[in-house]
Amino acid sequence: MSEIKPAHLSVLVDAVVKYALPENGKIFVDGTFGLGGHTRAVLAAYPAVERVIGIDRDAEILDYSCKILDDPRIKRYQANASDLPEILSNAGISGVDGILLDLGVSSYQLDNPARGFSFSKPGPLDMRMNLDQPDTAEDLVNELDRQELVRIFREYGEEKFSGRIADAIIQSRADSRITTTDRLAAIIRNAVPAYNRHQSQIHPATRVFQALRIAVNKELEEIESFLAIALKCLNPGGHLSIISFHSLEDRLVKSFMQKYHKGCDCPPQFPVCICGKKPQLEILTRKAIFAEEEEISQNPRSRSARLRSARKSIVEVNGR
Repeated sequence: MSEIKPAHLSVLVDAVVKYALPENGKIFVDGTFGLGGHTRAVLAAYPAVERVIGIDRDAEILDYSCKILDDPRIKRYQANASDLPEILSNAGISGVDGILLDLGVSSYQLDNPARGFSFSKPGPLDMRMNLDQPDTAEDLVNELDRQELVRIFREYGEEKFSGRIADAIIQSRADSRITTTDRLAAIIRNAVPAYNRHQSQIHPATRVFQALRIAVNKELEEIESFLAIALKCLNPGGHLSIISFHSLEDRLVKSFMQKYHKGCDCPPQFPVCICGKKPQLEILTRKAIFAEEEEISQNPRSRSARLRSARKSIVEVNGR
């Protein structure tokens, strides 16, 4: 097991606490449990909570969390958040009162070179949130063709030099397999024009590393899978809160909440609704909530975090 550094500041804690549950909510799901920072705050603020379902892909961090947050109300599961229906069924739970997802990478993952999420220190090109899954960032970098590399860098990292970077990777891997974060970061840096390197406020490899992490962990697919089952798992009046860190995630979350807030999906030219679909969500955050400057100064990684929250309709929909 690689060393874990427990120093991790959960983002937007006050906002999470505000929207996590209805006042007397009893069952809370932390679908990205990590070291349990958000759950700790929720338990302190909601004394009526009787059970917490803590889910995380990373068995290593779940094991460590037991040492720093030992509460009999918490039951931990190594799984994806989208596995929630099966988890609830096995636990004999028909619905929950609050669900939270924090889609960011935990600080311990970023700060641990052995996990390969960051290029700040040399480490293996891994990037897996679940160490049991087969494909690593090293596999993608060395085995995907140019077209697929360009697609990943462009779609998941919004990297405008995707073609140049893919070409540089292919040329370099022809000499020897790319296996470390620092070598990949250097290849990317050298592929980006000098003018752009000097003008940008972020390291040239930042967007590519983000894109590879998203691809390795199939993060956007997982969000879509979770959103497809989220409403079925919530009790009427239950809250759904999601923290995202980049526009790709936030776009999925915002679109989902707006769709189920609107209900009717008839074409706008129809004078009356004929689909019969009713709103299933009340949006609680009119706009996404961002970290304030005080939090950002204490935890710079909170700068890009944004929270959206919604409440499931109390009126029964489709038998719920």
